[in-house]
Amino acid sequence: MPIFGNVDKFAIEYQFMPSPFEEDKVLKQSWGIFRLWVMGQDVCEYTINGVLSKYEWNLIYIVEWLCNNLEYVLGYDPFPLPVNGKNSLELIRESDKFESEEDDEFYLWYQAKSSWIFRHSWFSNRAGSILASVYFRRIEDNIELAWDNGFWEESQVYFSKPKGVCSVSKGDFKEAIFSFLTYALDQLESNLGGNAQIDGQSIAALRRKLNLLK
Repeated sequence: MPIFGNVDKFAIEYQFMPSPFEEDKVLKQSWGIFRLWVMGQDVCEYTINGVLSKYEWNLIYIVEWLCNNLEYVLGYDPFPLPVNGKNSLELIRESDKFESEEDDEFYLWYQAKSSWIFRHSWFSNRAGSILASVYFRRIEDNIELAWDNGFWEESQVYFSKPKGVCSVSKGDFKEAIFSFLTYALDQLESNLGGNAQIDGQSIAALRRKLNLLK
């Protein structure tokens, strides 16, 4: 499988393969295996029913989320609420403690938190798959990766690396991410054409978003 980046630091490995389901167009062509390597460990690897498994799903959902949200991950989009925490996991945990007797304040607080999470974690775009809950956040010239998958254990899914926080240089992160996305979009466009769509966005439109950040 192609690997983009340094497995011992930060890397992405993936391979498209035939879909086991009857699916149309982009979903069928984007089925594959995906591995997110952080310090030599695959954050997306898990065990279910006693079987060690790699993440396998329609990879277009990961590609789509990254193309749409890299501007927030790489740009200037700090955690919006006045709480203290050393990393994304702590910030979210502290923000969950908020209480207010005013309905509008309660709504605005959690709306701010939810909106930030949608921009910084791909979990909302998992489309029913067993995907690791990972947050991506810029801190100065580094990208913080933070993940906590303990909640999956209620479904008897056990991640090999259930919880962690790691920082990689923005340069290493961009090199791996952009190489992966460019390669994946090239394959999809070659098989489907640039006008093929997912959630109302064409492959060509996703590529344009990516090119703006290169």
